[in-house]
Amino acid sequence: MSSFRDLGLSEPLLRSLDEMGFEEPTPVQAQAIPLLLQGRDVVAQALTGTGKTAAFGVPLVERIDIRRTSPQAVVMAPTRELAVQVAGQLSGIGRHRGLLLVPIYGGQPIDRQLRALRRGVHAIVATPGRLMDHMRRGTVDLSRVATLVLDEADLMLDMGFLEDIEYIMSHLPSERLTALFSATMPEPILALARSYMHEPEILRLSRPRALTVPETNQIYYQVPFRRKLDALCRVLDVKQPERALVFCATKRTVDDVVESLQGQGYMVEGLHGDMSQPVRERVLRALRSGQAEVLVATDVAARGLDIPEVTHVVNFDIPPDAEYYVHRIGRTSRLGRKGEAITFVNPWEMREIRVIERITGARIQRQEVPSMAEAEDREAQLLEERLAETLSAGRWGRFRAMVEGMLVDHDPVDVAAAALSMVAARPARAKPQPATLTGQATPIEQAAPTRKARPTRKASPTRKASPEGKRRRRAV
Repeated sequence: MSSFRDLGLSEPLLRSLDEMGFEEPTPVQAQAIPLLLQGRDVVAQALTGTGKTAAFGVPLVERIDIRRTSPQAVVMAPTRELAVQVAGQLSGIGRHRGLLLVPIYGGQPIDRQLRALRRGVHAIVATPGRLMDHMRRGTVDLSRVATLVLDEADLMLDMGFLEDIEYIMSHLPSERLTALFSATMPEPILALARSYMHEPEILRLSRPRALTVPETNQIYYQVPFRRKLDALCRVLDVKQPERALVFCATKRTVDDVVESLQGQGYMVEGLHGDMSQPVRERVLRALRSGQAEVLVATDVAARGLDIPEVTHVVNFDIPPDAEYYVHRIGRTSRLGRKGEAITFVNPWEMREIRVIERITGARIQRQEVPSMAEAEDREAQLLEERLAETLSAGRWGRFRAMVEGMLVDHDPVDVAAAALSMVAARPARAKPQPATLTGQATPIEQAAPTRKARPTRKASPTRKASPEGKRRRRAV
């Protein structure tokens, strides 16, 4: 399945998906959406972050009769955080169809939920406890529910919601579509499917075809979503990769990350499905020639890439499934080289990284995001290496007389330290572009971003600005 259009979706849904940055169906979407659109019950094993919300959300929205403002679909989630997240994505998917949706969960004033239910809604996203509360109050009418989704079903069972789920399912119309999504497939999940679903299609999507290679050091950082970009900058500053691949879930995220990194002076290019083949080729030439050191891409765009010099792979968004994880990190440690794979994990995705570990047999170690002090130490180390290289090469003869003159009034160590501080504080400059025979820039030179001097960043509550203005890696 190469595009959402191949699934036969309506134009309003296709427009919403495009605006949300979805590029093509992930494995769980490609398999689940057609079945659910056909009215088949589905049990799907899929990790958080694999696009499973769209896997059930797209058919859910497509099946809604917008003319009737009574609950036609119910999505149950184990926590209020997940309920809010799912409700937000479903609202985006149904934006151009006019979907009316209400999240129902504990900790929120019930009056707000009552007002929304009285006005009329097409779908409800709820935690089991609060939904049961409304059912017992008689404030929600579930008599016309045609679609039921259990999201993170195994987690709901682990949290002791089995009786609540059975109570809710027993009060829904027997003629309905039921979808169950779970990161793991324990026996209680299968028993629930046998009891309350009609000949469900079971999809197991976490079966990698290959294992990870031992030459790749695999680590993860627990990073809240709003801190991902800061974490990526720290990684690039401390690791100083020769070539790095950064994987994002959507083309919109790719564009946002590229724009932010370029604004801070990183030599970065982006790659996603909206780019033409000539642009794609120019971007890859920039990476291979050293005019770019970081490539930010979606999984779709990164297919078939062969760049042996990649030293680091960063999963900015958790991979769609274990197979994608293996595929992504396989872009480093090529031809016997050492490499490192780094995955950013939101706090609620911790269980998913363990599932990837179990399925792939890999050991993914948790580490802390590098600190600003580590970044500055690394900058100093690189400066020292450049100094040693310059001394060995003898590229300093014309400055010797100047230094000898200054030693009359100054300590030798002070003179050397002052010279280094000038080099360290010097604004970064772009690498000089090679001239062509006609004096015009080549297509790749036009495509490559001009490296800017990195601005001094403002101090945040968790990070102080360094005296040198928090420099990033300079192109020298």
